[in-house]
Amino acid sequence: MIIIVIIGLIGAVITILWFVFGIPLPDLWRRLTRKKLKPVLPKEEKDEFKREIITEVKTELEKKFGELKLYLDGLPRAPDPVRIPYEQGLKAMNEYKWDDAIRHFKKALEKASGTQLVALFNFIGLCHCNPGRLDEALDNFEQSLHLAEQFNDNEGKTIAIGNIGLIYQTKGDLDKAMKYFEDAKKLNEELGRKKGVAINLGNIGLIYQTKGDLDKAMKYFEDVLKITREMGNKEVEAKTLGNIGIIYQTKGDLDKALKYHEEALKIDREIGNKKDEAQVLGNIGLIYWIRGDLDKAMKYFEDVLKITRDIGNREDEAETLVNIGLIYQTKDDLDKALKYHEEALKIDREIGNKKDEAQVLDNIGLIYAQKGEKEKELNYFNQALAIFKQIGAKREIERTENNIRALQEK
Repeated sequence: MIIIVIIGLIGAVITILWFVFGIPLPDLWRRLTRKKLKPVLPKEEKDEFKREIITEVKTELEKKFGELKLYLDGLPRAPDPVRIPYEQGLKAMNEYKWDDAIRHFKKALEKASGTQLVALFNFIGLCHCNPGRLDEALDNFEQSLHLAEQFNDNEGKTIAIGNIGLIYQTKGDLDKAMKYFEDAKKLNEELGRKKGVAINLGNIGLIYQTKGDLDKAMKYFEDVLKITREMGNKEVEAKTLGNIGIIYQTKGDLDKALKYHEEALKIDREIGNKKDEAQVLGNIGLIYWIRGDLDKAMKYFEDVLKITRDIGNREDEAETLVNIGLIYQTKDDLDKALKYHEEALKIDREIGNKKDEAQVLDNIGLIYAQKGEKEKELNYFNQALAIFKQIGAKREIERTENNIRALQEK
């Protein structure tokens, strides 16, 4: 029997993450590079303005790079031989030109020193992640961790540990990922960094969710909710409400799930978080899909598609195209399903998102299975398997090999 996998928001039932990729930074990039900023402000105002810019850069980049954490250290204020290639690297990242970004960051490494090295190796690790080069990403995050320990850089250390955990989580080594998240949580507790503790707790909750221990996952999410409300961190509060909603979805309590998603949606709209608003709308669409109301689900997914295009979030745009394709697949309109999947595949290839590219190829194989075109089905499964092996995605490799075996035994 062929194992069917639904990615995107369906996959989110067991894999929703803290932060999601895809926010473009054109306005922020202009603020970082325009020459007019230099002479106008008195020193105190200039220092405050720089602090605001650094905070804004970090916030926006973290939204762009999902659950993986960034570390800027002093790079935005570094001397020109470090700062200029660093800024060129940011621009390349924003344009999904990962290898160009790595080249610029390596140029910055030549003149960098101290904790700047910690930050730059972290950026290089991030640039290896999206194209699915997980081993290279791991090497760079481990180098960042080694340097952070060498320079007694606790912030850099917690970020490197958390990112290493996320790589192991992506690889399917959940026990190793858990160990790193626990280590990061302990260090954040020692440093009194409540937000870091909340994020680590959330990641541990996601591990339990993936393992199927929903009650334990719920306990961790409730702890996160308590911390974020005490801190007044609305963004993480909304994400956590969404995670709790997904627990209820998985348990089949759709009314409770809807209640939590609507709470999350209200907060996201209040704080103007369009990215997460789209995520929550997608989860609500999923609830209607589970209930069998495909037309209402489609309406929600079309709303998500509009938002992702408005904000230039190409990764979530691709995932939403897949979800719309899956609705058509459920309705047996296979030609339309194929059209939407091919649009998604094109985007995933353009932005270098190898894991989603493989999952879309796998889904296209399943569409051809429904069409009864065995040769094309096998071709797409084999393409997907090759990428899953390349990025070391253990569970996906096993699933796809089972699909191929089942097909060959027919």
